[in-house]
Amino acid sequence: MVDRKLVGRAGEELAVEILRKKGYDILATNYICKMGEVDIIAIKDGIIAFVEVKTRLDDSYGMGREAVNCKKRQHIRNCAKWFLTKEKPSYLAVDFQVIEISLCHLENLRF
Repeated sequence: MVDRKLVGRAGEELAVEILRKKGYDILATNYICKMGEVDIIAIKDGIIAFVEVKTRLDDSYGMGREAVNCKKRQHIRNCAKWFLTKEKPSYLAVDFQVIEISLCHLENLRF
């Protein structure tokens, strides 16, 4: 039996490395507030990215991006508002991303 939390954690660690290689500074990982949780908060060129990471070993549960439905996106937006209000970072714009990691495929999408 595969430990899904371990797979998810490994995917998030890989996503952090991908973002760093793309020039992002990581502000927070697994940011939790009363509005919910965001996997990664990163910044590059003044743009703060709120990133959801979905890791799959296969497609038996569908593609990772399919799990980031309207309700999940709203939770991430609410967390973003909370973070921006409470942490008061300096930024120019906000970006929302999904990093989808699968055994054979990696894709970074914006929503």
